[in-house]
Amino acid sequence: MCAAKNMFVVSSQHVTGKCNMIADSLSRLQMDRFRRLAPEADHIPEATPVGSHVELGGVIDDLWEKAIAPSTRLAYSTGFNFFIQFLLMAGLVTCVDYNNMSVSEDMLIHFVAHCYNINLSYATIKLYLCAVKFMCLKENIPYPSNTNLNRIQTVLGGVKRARVKNVKPRYPITFNILKDACAYIREKLSSFSDLMFETACTVAFFGCLRCGEFTVNNSYFDHNINLCVSDMVISEDCVLLHLKKSKTDPFRDGVTLKLFNTDTIVCPNSICSKYMKARQRQCPSPNDPLFVTDNGQALSKTVFIAKFRHVLQCLSIHSDLYNGHSFRIGAATSSAAAIIEDHLIKVLGRWSSDAYCRYIRTPQSSIRNAQRALTMS
Repeated sequence: MCAAKNMFVVSSQHVTGKCNMIADSLSRLQMDRFRRLAPEADHIPEATPVGSHVELGGVIDDLWEKAIAPSTRLAYSTGFNFFIQFLLMAGLVTCVDYNNMSVSEDMLIHFVAHCYNINLSYATIKLYLCAVKFMCLKENIPYPSNTNLNRIQTVLGGVKRARVKNVKPRYPITFNILKDACAYIREKLSSFSDLMFETACTVAFFGCLRCGEFTVNNSYFDHNINLCVSDMVISEDCVLLHLKKSKTDPFRDGVTLKLFNTDTIVCPNSICSKYMKARQRQCPSPNDPLFVTDNGQALSKTVFIAKFRHVLQCLSIHSDLYNGHSFRIGAATSSAAAIIEDHLIKVLGRWSSDAYCRYIRTPQSSIRNAQRALTMS
């Protein structure tokens, strides 16, 4: 295959063992015979390296790439490049040479002051410092240990206190709002895209999903991460939804969520069954996106939020304070209103890696009762 791709020919000729007795003796592990034929050979040969440095270098680069998520890698690259630009602009370095470069606490303190001076948020400054540390580790650039960073921690505390948070409130989508939205979609709208949207809203609410768990970013679909057609299975009494990754599942162990029949006007089992029948009529492959629009594109976060806010406006609900995370907030709010135990709410929402693992061990009856309780909140 390599020869055909690069247009060259490899030819070989068989050499019989009697014409190449030294190699023949080695291949048969006849060491006494080999010593007689090649007395000048070293008695303790040097260890043969496993693979070349070039091959191992590629493996190492690949492991560095996989050490962090793609989104984190992009943010780290931005932060480190910004740090290098600051060093050059401030005259702390004259040129970028990783081999002769080192990072000191004073450099970091001045960098934090620069970021604060141009009105970067505390969270962004912390992210950029993490980026600098990670890239220094990767490029083997000397970086001060945590015990030698007491001053910068104090400076960061000053940044945190100086920055006044203007957090925009996010309102929850409760079951009553979801019910009204689904009723409007069924009455006023009728396309496949509308059915898909209703299904996505229902799954997001009963599955306590984050928006990024059922949508894609910028219409870029990756079947190794995003929901595929094969990730939704309709069983007799529930829908099995397999999440391949999540915020609390950084190593992508995956978890299968159970969405049970609620016997109400908004039932995840019935709506998902209806949607899957319509989706299967499009003859998708198992690795195709689960939620798609009329043009066949994977449901993006931007498209979902835009249509979601449009439906709220049609219901005379002020939509600016709602976003994709409102379904997850609404499920938690409705759970609390239905007097579901706090520990079970955390398990259903997979609020931590520990709760994520405990979801798998939670009895199905508890999940079923909790999801039905959401409809009575």
